[in-house]
Amino acid sequence: MLLEKINDFHCVFVRIHKDFISKQDSNPKASAFLNTPKDGDNLSCDWCKYCSSESSRQLIGKQKRADGTFKNPDVFFIWKLGVYSLRNDIVPQQEVVYQPIDFNPPNENIPNNLAHSIIIGQKPNNAEFRVALLKIGKWAIPPPSQQNNK
Repeated sequence: MLLEKINDFHCVFVRIHKDFISKQDSNPKASAFLNTPKDGDNLSCDWCKYCSSESSRQLIGKQKRADGTFKNPDVFFIWKLGVYSLRNDIVPQQEVVYQPIDFNPPNENIPNNLAHSIIIGQKPNNAEFRVALLKIGKWAIPPPSQQNNK
């Protein structure tokens, strides 16, 4: 199956848990952008062509934790990143690839997600990389401390 190429002029949404938000400036910590798993080569995101920031966040509530309970979407916030900037304006540069999740039959722990994509590349856990991502991104759904600054 040939998958679509994500255009440079689109954006992606990264879900950020409240524990990965700096209490000092209410922006994502560098660790919010690490590959998952940490020794992997990509970070999950959602392509704006197939979802909104709100639908990306709500999908979290359909995912189960290891104990079988559902995750709470209210403790996640959404960071918006431009695809062109990910590919061209930061070091190390990242690639953004469309990789929808479509289980047939459905998986009870991981919901289908037509918008699912991945950001591929090394993601240093340091201040320089964090600052670069803060420059090319912004909150789509900010934490309460950022609500008035949106």
